[in-house]
Amino acid sequence: MITPKHIDDPASRHAETPLGMNADLKGSLHALRRAAHRARQVAQQTGTDLIVVRSGQVVRAPPSGEPVV
Repeated sequence: MITPKHIDDPASRHAETPLGMNADLKGSLHALRRAAHRARQVAQQTGTDLIVVRSGQVVRAPPSGEPVV
């Protein structure tokens, strides 16, 4: 999965939906993207880390996209 480096950067790889996907699935993918974007906004506003999965590991990450060591 590609994560944006900045809160406003698009995740272009995930912007396209597969052909033949039904309307409910398209709507749910859009809702998940909105929720992720909002989570990054809130984390940035509050100065908190996001909890994400990277390479199969659960890690803390600042909303800027840089991993916390």
